[in-house]
Amino acid sequence: MITKIVSIKSSFSCFYSIRYSLFLGLVLLSCVGCSGAKDDPRGKRFSVSGLVYYDGDPIASARILFISETSEGKVKSAGIVREGIYQIPEKGGPVAGKARVEIYPTYPEMEEIAQLQAEAKKTGKPFVDPSSVKIPAAYNKNSKLTAKITKDGKNTFEFKIDSKSP
Repeated sequence: MITKIVSIKSSFSCFYSIRYSLFLGLVLLSCVGCSGAKDDPRGKRFSVSGLVYYDGDPIASARILFISETSEGKVKSAGIVREGIYQIPEKGGPVAGKARVEIYPTYPEMEEIAQLQAEAKKTGKPFVDPSSVKIPAAYNKNSKLTAKITKDGKNTFEFKIDSKSP
């Protein structure tokens, strides 16, 4: 009987030892995968920032996309525009060279709209419902907007778009 209990105990400890080893191996593997990130083969990325105006005023909310063509394929970098301001950090930014720029409307949640209404009321500024902003295709899927991302520049760009564009 005692030998049976010892045998059961040793098989449990062996089982937990194997589980522990597998767990430790997965943790180490994930650390190696996260920490040793290789450079993007399509090129070094750069941060970009700037302003987006819609019909002369800073756009309340939008998505901005920089699309660069490289010999290794397309590089897409996206960011959010809030109150006319956008900023994409280097880690997710575009590569150096010419990039096509696309600007899309965003559709905020109801809570966000309520918050924007409250802020407008508090500041006395007129409220513009971000979901009512219709950005013409000439600025997104058919965009001719471009930006030249440089290796040694500030890479700050301003885009003026209007609702009357074809």
